[in-house]
Amino acid sequence: AQGEGDAFADLIAPQSVDDFFATIWQRQPRVFSLSARADAEDARAEHTLPDLRPRPLADQTWADCCDMLALAWGGAPTRPPEGCELLVFKDMQPSRDCDEGGPCAALLNGASCVVNHAEFVWAPLSRLCTQLRRRLLHVYANCYVTPPDSQAVAPHADDRDVFVLQVCGRKHWRVFGSPVQLPYTHEQVGKNGRPVPEEVLEKKPLLECVLQPGDVLYMPRGFVHEAFCSNDASSWHATLAVATHDWSWTKLAGSAVATAMDGEASARWRAAVPLPCGLPNSTQVDVATALGGQLEELFGVLRQAVSPAAMREALLAKIAVHNASQDRAIVSFEEVYSGPPCQDEGESVGDEYSHWRSCAIRLETRVRKATKEEKAADAEAQANASAATLRRSKSKSKGRGKGKRGSSGLMIREEMASVGIAVLAELERRAGEGLVVGELARAASGVEGSSLFDDL
Repeated sequence: AQGEGDAFADLIAPQSVDDFFATIWQRQPRVFSLSARADAEDARAEHTLPDLRPRPLADQTWADCCDMLALAWGGAPTRPPEGCELLVFKDMQPSRDCDEGGPCAALLNGASCVVNHAEFVWAPLSRLCTQLRRRLLHVYANCYVTPPDSQAVAPHADDRDVFVLQVCGRKHWRVFGSPVQLPYTHEQVGKNGRPVPEEVLEKKPLLECVLQPGDVLYMPRGFVHEAFCSNDASSWHATLAVATHDWSWTKLAGSAVATAMDGEASARWRAAVPLPCGLPNSTQVDVATALGGQLEELFGVLRQAVSPAAMREALLAKIAVHNASQDRAIVSFEEVYSGPPCQDEGESVGDEYSHWRSCAIRLETRVRKATKEEKAADAEAQANASAATLRRSKSKSKGRGKGKRGSSGLMIREEMASVGIAVLAELERRAGEGLVVGELARAASGVEGSSLFDDL
């Protein structure tokens, strides 16, 4: 079964878990490729060794990708849990241009979609993050979906260790050095106005690769990196993040010491330090006299507080908070969300499930131009649902799925304008017969920009 075994071992195979933590963890980036895994499986077969298990994420499709994006956008009957948000980036900058059209329109327009805490709304990632706790304590998933010839964000470094799992398509990665060793959140370069030093990007990358489905790239926190799609492939990858900045030696020891000092019955360590320590005219002798023997007593407290038991207790308490919060978000969404409604032939979808009109489309779905009567009926339904839609949109936080029904026309990147025109012309020509979605690419074959029109 998918949930059995060691999910982390499956994630980094053929690398062994012991070797990974002894030589790679928090030291250097590394790629665990599916091709290398296949070679290892062949070697095992020759020596009648047990088969390697597959990657610990069930196969995903581009249809799954669109559904995941729709849920993060706010398409389900319940809003995404707090912390799960859909962000759109165009030309490596945040964009609000596709708030009305949603993630699919954003992708057509050449923008990338990022879903923070995708595990809150996408069950396969929920299971994977939970399974990885056995080795990594707490893991969350951010998803990145990028169309051809695009890059979501500029080069930057993160405050967390990450395992980049390529889900669909392919993506080109460059990993550079670490200008700040094991940075904390406020030290991340390439973010919040803190630039990446030029000399870092001028050097040859430490690692450069193209990730294919099933490949995994591990990066310790602090290593500068960038990723982009070529002009003939889209990409969906999940960044499995381990927030190591939050349980560094510094933070855990500080937490253990603070707990011990504040927990003393006399409350003596809660008192202010002697004021002469901060007076402008105080000398070192004045400060030493004011502190007296209290520093030696404090050192004794420190030696007792930073014990194996205290450090473990501090770490367990921190991880428990993270995991409990994650579990609540996942369960709260699962309890309300039940997926698209089953429909009999000709049965209409209620307004509360109108999001599935778009995200339930598959490659085998047949589409056609709407008739005048259907357009009129849609307009009437839109008018009847506008009040409820307005209430839903007001209840959602900034940056989430907006639930708006208005249309500003078909948004499509300039390089694919000819493709869009060709497809619409073919739909016009087919009239009531329509066109199977999987045939759209053939309808635009040979048209300028058709190389950007892939399975996604």
